[in-house]
Parts: sequence; structure tokens; C-alpha cells
Amino acid sequence: MNRPETTINRLRQRGALSVITPLLLLIVITLTVMALDGARLYSLRSDMQAQVNVAAQAAAGEAQACGGQAPSTALVQQRALAAAAAQGFQGAAEELEVQLGVIDDTDNDGVVAFAPVNIIEQSNAVLVSYTRTEPISMLLPQSVFGGIDISVNAAVRKEVVATVSAAGSTAGVGGDATLLGSLLGVVLNQPGFSLDPTDLNSLENTTVQLGDLLTAVGVDDLVDLLALDASELAAAIGDVGDVTAPVADLLDDIVTAQGIDTVKVGDIINVVENASVPASSEFPVYDLVISLVLNLAEQQQAGAGGLLSLPLTINNLSVPLIANINSVDLGLNVGEPPTVAVGPARQDADGEWVTRFYAPDVTLQLSAQVELLPISLGPLLTFSLADLTVPLAVNAGGGEGQLISADCARGRSNSVEFGVNLEREVARIVTGRLGPGGELLPERLEANVGRLSLLSGLLPPIEGILYLNAEVEGEVPGVEETVFMDPRYNLYCDPIEGCDQSQHNDLGDGLSGLDLDITVHEASLLRSNFGLINLTPLLTPIVDPVLVLLNDVISSLAEAVINPLLRTLGVGLGGISVNVSAANQDGIQLIENIAVEQPDQ
Repeated sequence: MNRPETTINRLRQRGALSVITPLLLLIVITLTVMALDGARLYSLRSDMQAQVNVAAQAAAGEAQACGGQAPSTALVQQRALAAAAAQGFQGAAEELEVQLGVIDDTDNDGVVAFAPVNIIEQSNAVLVSYTRTEPISMLLPQSVFGGIDISVNAAVRKEVVATVSAAGSTAGVGGDATLLGSLLGVVLNQPGFSLDPTDLNSLENTTVQLGDLLTAVGVDDLVDLLALDASELAAAIGDVGDVTAPVADLLDDIVTAQGIDTVKVGDIINVVENASVPASSEFPVYDLVISLVLNLAEQQQAGAGGLLSLPLTINNLSVPLIANINSVDLGLNVGEPPTVAVGPARQDADGEWVTRFYAPDVTLQLSAQVELLPISLGPLLTFSLADLTVPLAVNAGGGEGQLISADCARGRSNSVEFGVNLEREVARIVTGRLGPGGELLPERLEANVGRLSLLSGLLPPIEGILYLNAEVEGEVPGVEETVFMDPRYNLYCDPIEGCDQSQHNDLGDGLSGLDLDITVHEASLLRSNFGLINLTPLLTPIVDPVLVLLNDVISSLAEAVINPLLRTLGVGLGGISVNVSAANQDGIQLIENIAVEQPDQ
């Protein structure tokens, strides 16, 4: 029988169980404790992540790209700490690390990273980091199991992207749009081209959506659109824009204009740092058309000796003192066409504002022969106050602007306040002409004051009681000014009630700042076929009122001919305007546990 052996085996098993069972219980208890501690640590980490998430979102609204007129690092930190505390953060303020930086869309490798910056003006994002040390176990001895560092971070990018331009104005086109029509006629090789101001006024607040343009030209994104020929942009505007038939015909003519194949859409629309531009973004049609035209003019003037000649037929101009304009020759030189810029309100790494827009850099040459106040008493006497040949060369000064602030929409606020820095260059006007590069070359004007004819055909006419050879120079000083757009830009409009979204502000007082200086080089009395009679002592009381007359005539020509044309192109003589035609705040981005770029050593 094997009973003794069986008994021995049972005793051995009982002895093994007495040893294994406590070990198994210990293992089970340990695993349970670790599971509880793991759940606790996971929950703690989730709470910490939620705290840095809300802190980063609150703080990002105060970074440069959204912080309004006076963003500050202190305010960014205050917003982050207050939001985290509301979410349950109970640590010391220094435990919550807040960094300003940039998250942009320039990388093509698909990796999104946060790049820290040292000055707030360069920021569009905030990174909030939080690290705390916790015991691995709350039940097991810390001296044995030690502690663990839990680190979380979150970065939030928040910025508004605006479409800004130095907008032209149809208000300056004139009664029959002769001035702008003449420019278009030359550029399009259609002499006598005419425009109805009513048609142009329809473009004043007309915009076209990016998504519609992309569909019309058959590309997927804005990057592809910018690489296309400008002719395709013109065709797309005509197809999808809400424009009148004459303007649509104008766009058709631009499509086939000489030199259009050398102009790219990127020459007209400047998108900053591949900024994210949603399909709903809108571009101002008038500004796009004017930029197209001036880009064409710039291409064509190279073959025209650096100056485009614009023959004008002046009709019904209300010009004080001028009874008749016998002829006007106008020339145009385009130094730089205007741009429509799309981007945020912040600086780059070099401290330059990234969203910059330009008014057109143009110079004009005008030569006018005018007659002042003619009087006729039949064959016995004809008299005119003055016959003038006025050669004028005008540098409009141009200018540029930068988008420097945006007070983003938040909470119940649906609007954005934009701040724009505008810089208007010195505008100059002289008697003279333009050189091949658009430079002003001073010349003298001739004035015969008091042309008199007695017994017409019998006696030689007196060409002028007073003959003047003079030079005129004047300028409007340059101005730099920061403008905060008022009212604020509405990001959303009720589809039924609607709202006015576009913004328009002017800088400069125009011709009211024009100060003309007239230098007389020669003055003689009684100029006739018999020669000049020099009565210099008698000239002083006569010349002074004549100089006042010349000043008024030149100012009138500038007001009636030069300034209206310049205003249609986006810059008046001594003035610049800015237009915000679209804005979107869709670029809000929350990234948890984001990689942080290390600065180059």
C-alpha cells in the first residue's frame, strides 16, 4: 500500500501552498495598488492637461496677433494663471510656465512646432507648461518606490488674418471717367476707351470669394492660384464676380492685353508666410482691377521710353479762372504697382511687420495750354487775361502701410479692431517733365499776361502786357500716422439683416497741404512783334498779383486733373487710403504636448 507516500505528498503540497498563497496575495494587492495609483496618476495628468489647455487658450488671446493696441507679457501671464485657477490649478504661479511664440504654416513636412520668441510683437501663440512631482504610490512606501515627474504642455495659436490694401476710390473718377478711361485705353490699346462712373461705383464695395476664384480657374488652393498668369485671375473675376456688363467687358480686355502673360497673380495678391486663408475670404474687385491695370502699365512703359502717353480730351471741367484748355498731354510712369496683402498683425524675426501693403508709386507729366478769361469786342478789340503753357511733373509720393494690431473677437464680441500704421511719402509737383526713370526734371513755364489785339489784322498784336518766365515747385510733406479702424470689423453678418464689413480710412489732408513756391527768372512789359520794352521799375506792383494768379491756376489743374486720376489709382496728391475688405479668425489651433523648437546656437 502507498498510503504513507500519499500522505507525504499532501504534506508537501500544503507546505507549498502556505508559502505561495501569501506571495500571490501580495502580488494581487500590489497590482491592485498600482492600478489604483495608475488611475490616480492618469486622472491627475488629465486634470493638469485640462488646466494648461484653458490657460493657453486664454493667454493666446492676448498675444500680439490678437492682443489689440497694447499687448503685454504680464497680461498674457495673468490670463493664463486666472484660467488655470478656474480649472482647478492650486500650485504656485511660478509652477505654470508661460511662453510666447509662433506657430505658422510655413513648414511643408507636416510637423507642427512651437518656436519661442523673446518679444511679444512677434507672437501669435502661447505655450503653457506644467510639471509636478508625485509619489508613484500613495499606499506603498515612497522611500522604496520614489516619485515621478508629470509634465504636460499645450500651445494655442490665435490670430486673425486680414485682407488689406491701399484702396483706390471711384469717387475721384470724374464726371465722365475720362481720366481713368484714357489710362485704360492706352494699356488695352483701345484709344478712346470710356467708362461710366456708375459702373465703376458698382465696384466700390464689391468683393469676390477665394473659393469661387479657385473653382473658376480649376486649382485646389491659394498657393496654386498665386502661380497663375494674371489673365486667369481677370477671367475668373469676370466669371464669378458681381460686376456689371461694362466692367466684365473691361476684364475680358485685360485677359488679352499685351504683356499680361508676364504678370503673375502673386504680383497682385501678397499672402504672408503662406497664411491660412479660408475659401470664404473675400478680395476687393476694384483694387484687383487697378493693380492689374498698373502692372500692365509697368510692363508696357519699358517699350515706351519709360513714360506712357495718355492723350486726353477734357470736357466740362469746372476749373476756376480757366476759360479754355486748348490741349492737355498727360504721361504716366509706374514705379511700383499696388498690392493686396493677406496676413496677420505681427512682426517677423527681424522686427518687420509681416503684413505690408503699398499704394502705387506713380509719377505724372502734364502739359496744358490754357487761356484765362477771353474778352472779345468784335474786330476792334480782343483780350485775354493770360495765355499759359504749363508743364507739370508730379510725384504722388505713394506710401505704404503695415497691419500692426488686431483686437480679436472673443466671448460675446463679434468684431475686430484693426490698427494700421500708414506712411505717406513726400509728394512733389514742379514745372517740368519726367525723365526715363520717372524722375522729376524741373523746367520753366511761360506766361503772357494780358494778350491784346487792336483792330485785328491792322496792328501787330501785343502778345502780353506782362511776360513771365518762371519756375514753380511745391510739395506736400510726408506723414506717418497710426490709424485704428472705426467702426470695428464684423466677422459675422446676419444673412438677412446684413452689415457693412468693409473698412476705409484716409490719411493726409490732400491738396490743402500743397505749398507752391514760384521763382521768377524773367519778367518784361509789352511783348509784341516790335520786341520787349523793359520797364522793370514798374513790374513789382504787377508781378505779385500775377504770381497769385499762377498759384491758383496750377492748384486748380492739380485739383481738377491730377488728383482725381491719382485717387482712382489708390493715392491722392498728398493722401493715402487704406481698406480692410475681409478678415477671418478661423486660425485658432490647440495642440497638446507640442514639440518646442530649440533656437539655433
